Amino acid sequence: MSTIPNTSTTSGNASVRTSVMTALAGFGRNDLRSVRRDSIMIGVALGPFLYAAAMWFLPPLTTFLDRQYAFDLTPYHILIVSGFVVIGPVAVLGALCGLMLLDDKDQHTLAALRVAPIPPLTYPLYRAAMITAVTTVSITAALALTRLLPAELVLASIPIAFVCGLGAAVVGLLMPAVANNKVEGLAVMRATGIALFGLPLVPWWLDHPAQLLFGLLPTYWPAKAFWLAADHQTYWPYIVGGIAYCGLVGYLLLRRLARTAQG
Repeated sequence: MSTIPNTSTTSGNASVRTSVMTALAGFGRNDLRSVRRDSIMIGVALGPFLYAAAMWFLPPLTTFLDRQYAFDLTPYHILIVSGFVVIGPVAVLGALCGLMLLDDKDQHTLAALRVAPIPPLTYPLYRAAMITAVTTVSITAALALTRLLPAELVLASIPIAFVCGLGAAVVGLLMPAVANNKVEGLAVMRATGIALFGLPLVPWWLDHPAQLLFGLLPTYWPAKAFWLAADHQTYWPYIVGGIAYCGLVGYLLLRRLARTAQG
């Protein structure tokens, strides 16, 4: 017996896909207009490259410290690069994503999307995907611009930059999930800043399995993977761990935002 296709369901799915694609194109055009109009956003987007340019002064600083104080800074170059260029942009770009979401919240964009024929997860998922892509590309390019790393380490850092992108998405989704406006969002960013971007560097000096407790911080995973990659050790377990952890936290935050959008 032949099966009669459910044409109404097929037509409905096609209509939803068309609505989602149209909405995503509209989100993208709106973001481009916002970035072109807002010089602060342009400055924030250039943050990873400014961090990379700052690394150009590391060799002369190393020479100065060695000559004046007999202190060799060379063993700490990777630690410094990881702090500024690997996990530093997670703070900057994640905060930018969070502020854009809070701005949308202030303008009731999320509430307005309730009547649009798209799934409630579409908009926050778009924001998370965009900041993940932008952060991945920015960090990879910034690492190449530091002039301190061999080409093979820059290539090995591409999946590490992707984990950083997921971490930036987590930071961006966290702000509107726990804050009601931009002022509260900035307060959340200040309160979590040291925990997210200072504590993950502590395991550099802590060679003990207990350092895995720092894995509760999304930025621990890419920092640890970068150190191991620079030391030609196996770093893939930390890539997998970072993707799994940031993916789970990001999913939970997305669900919370979707429930908020639904009221």
